[in-house]
This record gives sequence, C-alpha cells and structure tokens, in this order.
Amino acid sequence: MLATSQNASPQGNGVDASSNDNIVPHHLVHNTYERLKDRYANYLCDHWVEKIEPVKHINEDLSMAAYLIELWRTMYGAVPAAETTKETENDTRFPGFIDIACGNGVVVYLLLMEGYSGYGYDARRRQTWNIFPASVQERLLEMIYVPKQFAESIGTDSIGVDIHTGDFPPNTFVISNHADELTLWTPLMSALACPASPLPFLAIPCCSHSLSGSSYRFPPPIKTASEGSGSRPTQMQDDVIEQNPQPASGDLRALRAAKAKEKTADGKASSMYGSLTAKTMQIAQEIGYEVESTQLQIPSTRNTAIVGGRQLVARQREGSRDENSAPASMDPQTDKSAELVQKIQEIVERECSKDGGIQHAARTWIERARSLHEGMGLETHALMS
Repeated sequence: MLATSQNASPQGNGVDASSNDNIVPHHLVHNTYERLKDRYANYLCDHWVEKIEPVKHINEDLSMAAYLIELWRTMYGAVPAAETTKETENDTRFPGFIDIACGNGVVVYLLLMEGYSGYGYDARRRQTWNIFPASVQERLLEMIYVPKQFAESIGTDSIGVDIHTGDFPPNTFVISNHADELTLWTPLMSALACPASPLPFLAIPCCSHSLSGSSYRFPPPIKTASEGSGSRPTQMQDDVIEQNPQPASGDLRALRAAKAKEKTADGKASSMYGSLTAKTMQIAQEIGYEVESTQLQIPSTRNTAIVGGRQLVARQREGSRDENSAPASMDPQTDKSAELVQKIQEIVERECSKDGGIQHAARTWIERARSLHEGMGLETHALMS
C-alpha cells in the first residue's frame, strides 16, 4: 500500500502546493496524480523488484506522468484514455513521445497505459521492465545514444551494443528526466532530429556533465539588472571554473556559510545544479527554442523542468483548430534547416573544446558507453539511453 503522508505526495518536497505554476496549474497536476496513484500505485509497490525504497520513486514517477499528461492537454488537446469518447478515440493530435533515459520504465508504463503512444530508451535493461505487460516491454528499448557528431567523427562499430543517434519522427515529444549525461544534449538532439521543425522537449536536470559525458561544473549565469521570466535569454560567465572547489581546510564557519547560501535563491542559481539548468536553457535558446522553466511538484530536490517548444506547438494548434488536424510541422518561410545544423555544429565544437575537441570528446563518450554496457563500475545510468 502506497503511503499517503505529505512526504509521499508531489507536494512533499517543500514547495508550497498553492503557488502558481507558469505552465500548468498545480491543482490539475495534483488531481491527475491522485487518479494515477489510485489506479497504479498498489500494483507497482506489490511488484517492486528494485533494491531502492519504492515509495519515493513511485511517487516521483506518478507525479512526472501526471505533469506530462496535463502539459500535453494544454499543448495538443490530447486526453488520457479514461476521458476518451467515441468522437475522440481516433484523435491523432498527440504525436508520440520518446523518453531518452527511461530508467526503470515506470513513467513510460504509466503513459502507455493512459493511452499515449511512445517509447523508452535506456542504456541497460532494468529488472522492473519484466513486471510490465508485453505490450509495454516491447516499447522499452536497451539502446545507447551516440550523438551524430561523435558517430561521424570516430565511428561506432566497436561499441558492441545497439545504438541510436536521435533519429526520431517529426513532432515527437522528447522526455529527458534526470538524464544526466544527456541533459545538455537534449535540446541539440531534439533540434537535430528535425531541423525544419525542432522537436518539443521537457528536461529535468540532475547531475552535471559536459557534452563528452564527463562530470563538469558550469559557471553560474550572470545576474542582470532586470530579472524577468524563466524564458528570458540566459547569459553565462566565461566558461572557466574550478571543477573541484574545496573549502579552506578547517574553516567550519566558511563551510556552514556556504551551505546556508546554497539554500537561498541566489545560492541555488549559482549552485552546480542551477548552473547546469541555466546552461541547458542557454543552449536551447541559442538554437532558437522558446524556453520556459518551472518548479515541478515532485518529491525530489532536483525538480526544475525546462520546457522547449511548447509555445510554438500551441500556436500551431491554434492555427489548425478549424481543420481539426494535427499541428502543422513547420512554416515553410522559417525553414532554415541548414543554418540550424551549422549552428549546432558550432555549439558542439565550442562545448567539446573543454574536453580537447570533438574527437577526444567522442572517444570519452564511447568509452563511457562501453564501460556502462559491460558493467565496469559506471553507476550512471542514463548515458545515454
């Protein structure tokens, strides 16, 4: 039986549940969360096979699925199976999703069971996948993501595991939930999948990595005179920062002061997590995404969501409402695919320079992927899945 205490609900992460959400109202997400919990929580708890404690992780996945369901309602007018009528049962407005680092697969399971078509990728198959129906298991794929620039630079024949290079169908919604090494690649991957009409995405950053997959601490964003909304352009300091800063030896007072500062708004913004979030938003904005950020009501301290492309989809949907058709994939006058691909190449070259260039970054990525597949001690999971 799933716990129903405050800490077991999506409001149990210390964020005021009554605060306004700038993308999806909290009360809608909470109502959907409660419905999903009533329907799926007991089954997931009763069949839990992972070694980690289930309640927190199941609640987090239920909350994530609830948020996506309500986000897609606003973007596409898509509704879960329970709300489908005879008039809408063949509705094709929802274009499908890809969870690029699906981990235990619970979010994919929930979304599929709720009637949303999609797939989940992960670098390694998880025990939890076996508890799902066959129709769900066939949509959970053990594959490693290798960026196209890396594949073209050094090849992929020696990896010894199935790979993908982010070739997703047009309009697919990309989910990047605590995807670690894939976080910074998420907007780049989504744009490269369809340069004529970059895919919308939701990214929830977690651990900080450079484009090579190596752990990396990005500098904090520059604080400007006017702090606007989460969609404003993000300026970063010069991309040089000490990667393993250590407090002065024996300076307990300084250490306590640093810990206290991390809990303030300015401290969070300049933390490793805040800097990664800002860097991801910056890259998305550089390649033309309209980017929004919001705080999700999930039982996790890493609960900042970056949403790219939502506003464009909403405008396309509004423009096609009379035809009752799927959102148009692109405006022919804005098709600047070659320019976008070139811009992405320049960004990849710039970001990989900190790892010794694209070839060196590619070798690092491939080696980490091979080690992960062979189980040689990489505890990180997402590489890339």
